[in-house]
Amino acid sequence: MSQQALRSAPQPATDDREVDLLPTPVAADPGAFPSLTFLLEEVRSPGMVRADIDALISGLGRMPAPEEPLRERADLLLGLLDRNNPVGDYAGSGGMKVRHAAKEALIALGYPYAMELPPELLETPRVNGRGPGLSGGDIVLAVVSLLYQWGGLAAVWIFLEYSKMAEAGEVSVGIGAALGLSTGVSLLGHHQRSRDMQLVGSAVLWAAAVVWILIALPSALFTSGVALFLVPWHLALWTAWSLRPEEEPEKPPARLSPPPPSTP
Repeated sequence: MSQQALRSAPQPATDDREVDLLPTPVAADPGAFPSLTFLLEEVRSPGMVRADIDALISGLGRMPAPEEPLRERADLLLGLLDRNNPVGDYAGSGGMKVRHAAKEALIALGYPYAMELPPELLETPRVNGRGPGLSGGDIVLAVVSLLYQWGGLAAVWIFLEYSKMAEAGEVSVGIGAALGLSTGVSLLGHHQRSRDMQLVGSAVLWAAAVVWILIALPSALFTSGVALFLVPWHLALWTAWSLRPEEEPEKPPARLSPPPPSTP
C-alpha cells in the first residue's frame, strides 16, 4: 500500500468511553476541613467530648484557607487567648491547651496580627514553677547527678567487695542500673511530654534521694559532718525536684445528658 493511501485512510474515532476512564486530577478542596468557627461551636456545645477539643487544636494548627479572611481568623484567636474565655483552658489528649495552640496560630499569621498577642502571653507558660519540656540545665544536672551517684555506688561496691560481701555488692550494681534507667525514662518523658513516663522516673529519683539522705545522716556522725558533703544526697534531691512531673492536663467538662422527654 502506498504512503499516499495510508495518509488518506480515515483515522479511528476516539472512543469517549475510553477517555472517561482516564484519571482526572482533582484540586485540593479548601473546604475539606471544618472551619474554626464550626470546631469552636462543637467545643462549646453541651455534648462536647475530648475529641472535639483535639479537633479544635488540630484545626488551629492548620494554615488558613486562601479565601479565609485573616482579620476574622485573628479575632477568633484573640478571643481564645482571652483569660476570661474558659475554652482557652481546655486541654487536649496530648496535654496542650487551646490557649497555647491559639497563641502559636496567631504568631504563624505574622505581621501585623502577631503584634496583637497579649504581652502576658509572650512568656513561656510555667507548670509547677517550671517551664514545660526540658532545658539544657535539666539535662546537665541529671547527667552530672547520675555520674556522681554512680561514683558513690562504685565506692560502696568496692567497700562491700573488700568486706567479703559480694552479694551485697551486686545489689549496689542493680541499684545503679535502676537509677540510670529511671533518669533516662524521666528525661525522655519530659522531652515527649509523657506524664506517665515522668511519674515512673520521678518515683525512683525521689526514692534514691531518700536513700542517700538516710545514708548521709548516720555517716555524718562518724565523719564529723564530712559525709554530708560527699554523699550525693543533695544532687539526688535536686535532680528529683528538677525532673518532677508536670501538672496533669485539665479534664474537659463532663458531657451533659439531654433532659428526658416530658410526658403529657
